[in-house]
Amino acid sequence: PLSVQSYRIGDAVGIIIRTNKHKLEAYRHQMPRFGVSTKTKIETQFLIDAAGNDLKLADGIRLARQQQNPHHHNYEDNTQEELLRMSMQFDEGFHHISTIDVYNPSQRPPRKALDTLIIKFVYSASDGSIHSVQQQTRYRDFQPNGGGRNTMPKSFTVEYVWIEEADVDLESGVLFLFAIVLLVALLGMMDVCCGSEIEENGGTY
Repeated sequence: PLSVQSYRIGDAVGIIIRTNKHKLEAYRHQMPRFGVSTKTKIETQFLIDAAGNDLKLADGIRLARQQQNPHHHNYEDNTQEELLRMSMQFDEGFHHISTIDVYNPSQRPPRKALDTLIIKFVYSASDGSIHSVQQQTRYRDFQPNGGGRNTMPKSFTVEYVWIEEADVDLESGVLFLFAIVLLVALLGMMDVCCGSEIEENGGTY
């Protein structure tokens, strides 16, 4: 099978995101819509927070920690210097994209940060299946902040591009090939008959 599920145009296609830290389920607004090209933003902090905790809740925890110890580097400062990689699985894991760097602080300057992830789906509208998934990445040079520290970008763009694959009518294709074979056979028989007549008439018509 080309796909686990049969989708209708506009259906949300579930995503499992795997990072070098966690396994997450994407929010609905981050998911692609079957057969509809869309764009979304993914927060890098969403990928960092354990089990995809709600960002507002995570922000509240960090704020409480800062208030308790304002002179200590907060949680976000520590994570901004970490390597972040991710991959995605679609259609209950039947299709996936390979692991990519979102941010890699160990790179030599100028460091690159993920700007746009383009995911191309080849699909069939007639049976609601996904045939294949391809990826393309665009990176941007990332400059240190005012303190000279390299900080992870807050988000990146994901573009979902859907390309409909023309349905192949196998029955018509077989009939077409059969017609060609039959035509070639008939032409061959005609050549044999004409050759026999020439021989019977002494080499002339």
